[in-house]
Amino acid sequence: MKELIAITTSGQGSLVVSARELHEFLGVKSRFIDWIKNRVGKYKFLEDTDYVTVSKNLETGGRELDYALTLDTAKQLAMVERTEKGRQAKLYFIDCEKQLYRRVPVLPSSLLVDHAHRIADLEQQLKQIMDSQQQAARSLLGIPRSSEILPEETTRIKVQRLVNAYCRAKSVGQQEVWRKVYDRLYYLYKINIRAHKRSERESWLDVVDRKGYMDKVYAIASDELTCEEE
Repeated sequence: MKELIAITTSGQGSLVVSARELHEFLGVKSRFIDWIKNRVGKYKFLEDTDYVTVSKNLETGGRELDYALTLDTAKQLAMVERTEKGRQAKLYFIDCEKQLYRRVPVLPSSLLVDHAHRIADLEQQLKQIMDSQQQAARSLLGIPRSSEILPEETTRIKVQRLVNAYCRAKSVGQQEVWRKVYDRLYYLYKINIRAHKRSERESWLDVVDRKGYMDKVYAIASDELTCEEE
């Protein structure tokens, strides 16, 4: 088939036609820029859908504005001219589309059947997985709930948990943090825990617990330590 108008490939892979070349082939008497703007406005062509504006460098210097038209847009512009040139361009674009479709490979029926079997196998595997998940969920619901009441976390455990978390977050030693807590205990409540006697097996926290100061220590730890950790 003789090439009447050059058809190129855009950056997105679609076939496009130069509006300037189409204008020249159709033999339109009006200036290109007037003609293309009139057609774009009249037929409400959309930029980036029906055409893309491009700017070309001229050999003589300067730049030239052009429109890269889709085949459908170029065909419509050729048809509305209602001239012999317009009819030739329209038939040319139709033939180009036919040639394009002939080049599209058609998958053999054996490959299509194999593809269908693969999809069916995947759907069956998915169904089995979903059935297993539903069965597991039903099994969990069937487990009798324990009537045993879990022991409530003591204030001492809460204090230790706050101190441990603070030590991990700040990379400091336990001794330094406990010293800070006991200093605050004295500053806020005038309780000098080190002034009390303790046995060899006792820690200062044991003394706090034995003397009934644990609530105060917890208040200090929850306020001082968690605030600084944030």
